[in-house]
Amino acid sequence: MNYIVYDKDGNILKTGICPQDIVQLQAGTDEFVMEGIANDIEDRIIKGKIVRKSEAEINVIKEAMKPDPKELLISQRMSEIVRKQAIKELTEEGKI
Repeated sequence: MNYIVYDKDGNILKTGICPQDIVQLQAGTDEFVMEGIANDIEDRIIKGKIVRKSEAEINVIKEAMKPDPKELLISQRMSEIVRKQAIKELTEEGKI
């Protein structure tokens, strides 16, 4: 069964699939669960119904989720450094 866990404000906390007999176990304290399929970025729950957020709200969320270009650059460089070091060590050990 597809389920949606949400809070008292209608914010979708998680979605998933599980057997119907354990759906209620998916909700924690002060959380609610309902059957359905929703997008936690684009939807919310209002009076037990899945309702699409405004485009402005969706855009704010998507903008906040964009990775920082500096962090991407750092991550890429870290991967390159680790890979080069691994190749060097494995070559020295005669494994490659």
